[in-house]
Amino acid sequence: MNAVDFTQERETNRALETESEHGYRAISKAAVACLVFGILGLLSFLGTVFVILPVFGLCFGLLAASNLKRFPNELTGHKAARVGTILNLICLLGSIGYHSYIYATEVPDGYVRMTFWDLQPDKTTRLPFSEKAKEFDGKKVFLKGYVRPGAKQRNLDKFILVGDFGSCCFGGNPEITDIVSISIDSDQTVDYSLRLRRVTGIFKLNPETKQLKGEEDIPSVYYEIIADNVK
Repeated sequence: MNAVDFTQERETNRALETESEHGYRAISKAAVACLVFGILGLLSFLGTVFVILPVFGLCFGLLAASNLKRFPNELTGHKAARVGTILNLICLLGSIGYHSYIYATEVPDGYVRMTFWDLQPDKTTRLPFSEKAKEFDGKKVFLKGYVRPGAKQRNLDKFILVGDFGSCCFGGNPEITDIVSISIDSDQTVDYSLRLRRVTGIFKLNPETKQLKGEEDIPSVYYEIIADNVK
């Protein structure tokens, strides 16, 4: 082997070694996380609480894009980051539009939207219940919440409605101003579940609290709705 052939062989071996060293690239964890959150982001259409998922996904997408640009020889995952970013954008924009439409159209004609925030007492007054509750007294209202589980969980025509999962499902002990007693004024009944309920009916304020007769599971309450429909 002459000197020229030896030099060529050495250069070839060096090139192969360099290619071997840089041939393997780790997949970006941020890109994988972006894709996973993009898939989980489909849950955002089920409830507004899940809208945070595609937001996290987009953050991971930006991080992945930055890392892939900084370390092109060490990291791969462009396709996962790209697909994940698109999914997260679709879920974020789509779910915001969907929930906005539901919010704008869910209150039936003739009813007033009421929330559990409206029922919180004003600390600047001495009233143990909400000042705003007086404005709703006797009116037809629309309220969303969750059925709090009790001894009876099926075929309920009377139950407690609370505003969040912590109060209804995980052993929470809600304040009296965090609950609304629901009495269905029809043949309709509901079963306990984790689904969000939409209630329409006449709101009643009981300034001295009221214990419903024959319903020991339901505590004395300030707030009560005689419901004509529960969805």
